Amino acid sequence: MFRKLGQAIGLIDRYKYEASTYNAEKSCYNFSTTNLRFSEVKGFFKEAKVKGLFDPYNIENSFLEIAWPVNGIKTGILERDKQLVEASHFFFGEEYPEIIFKSTSIEAYKKKQIIINGTLSIKEISQEISLFASYSSDKSGHIIFVDYELDRFDFKIGESGSFAIGRQIQLQLDIALNY
Repeated sequence: MFRKLGQAIGLIDRYKYEASTYNAEKSCYNFSTTNLRFSEVKGFFKEAKVKGLFDPYNIENSFLEIAWPVNGIKTGILERDKQLVEASHFFFGEEYPEIIFKSTSIEAYKKKQIIINGTLSIKEISQEISLFASYSSDKSGHIIFVDYELDRFDFKIGESGSFAIGRQIQLQLDIALNY
């Protein structure tokens, strides 16, 4: 109780008292899009750096910070992965080594559903987004499930005149936090 009061009035830094630890083995970060409008390209981020606290009974103190190293993008085709990471019109990993999401608030929506509001930064562009998510809980912690459709043009990913890659990128994120 005193910790919550201290956090509310700014005396205690919430990052020093994280109750949740990231579980990389139960987490995954997948994406998919169309290629030439008729085939699907699937991929994933090999790793993520995650800080977070999730408490469905104290949702206003919950937060998430996720950084995906750009060089961890994997599609199963080495040449495509290299182009996605290195090309300036894609992720330009040399200049912008991480994709970053930082929540600004998490709010209850419906039973076992939440809205995660925050800032997504890809390359030099940062945008406020809202992620509708669900979660499950077990004896080890919580897993937050996010399905999000990203418009790649909003972040200048790929060439805007190209129809070889679909404009919409489907993201499927499973973020596991242990107690």
